[in-house]
Amino acid sequence: MSNQTDIKTILEVYDPAMCCSTGVCGPDVDDSLADFANNMKWLKTQGVEVKRYNLGQEPEAFKLKTEVLTRLRSEGTACLPLIFVNDEIVSEGGYPDRLQLTEWLKLTAPKTNGVAQSAELLHTLEMAVTDGNEKNMKVLFENGKRNGLSIQQLVQAMQSGINNRQRITQSTLQTANELLGVQPGGCAPGSGCC
Repeated sequence: MSNQTDIKTILEVYDPAMCCSTGVCGPDVDDSLADFANNMKWLKTQGVEVKRYNLGQEPEAFKLKTEVLTRLRSEGTACLPLIFVNDEIVSEGGYPDRLQLTEWLKLTAPKTNGVAQSAELLHTLEMAVTDGNEKNMKVLFENGKRNGLSIQQLVQAMQSGINNRQRITQSTLQTANELLGVQPGGCAPGSGCC
């Protein structure tokens, strides 16, 4: 009889309110949600027990997990998704990619050559900057340095993310101005600037 016991790895995801359990429905599917849903299926094939809770459909699960309830009370829903590995928070406020999941879960990374893996890491860093996910940005930056990426490569990825973020902000501002009836370089009605 063996004295060793298999320790099951459990990944818990506390999602914001979504229309369905994965958020992958409707005409405008968020690519990060679709990727994350695929990664959850992949993790199950790797022997990871995945538990996923949707605030809109399973609010009781959020009340029962003290750390989740505490974060919701202090930060609101901006902290979601909260992701736990074996009852320890590993991520909040964004969906990690497969590379991050494999690191957190100590799984063998998907088989790719070094160039493809570096490109994926740089792309993921760019997306973390675009999304404003500082925690993931720091982790990815350090992983890139450890994996031999040059500072110049990391800076370029981060600058691309900053450029993406600025484009999104400019587009949002333009839409807001159009809704307010502001002409380019003009003032909003009732703003008191004219």
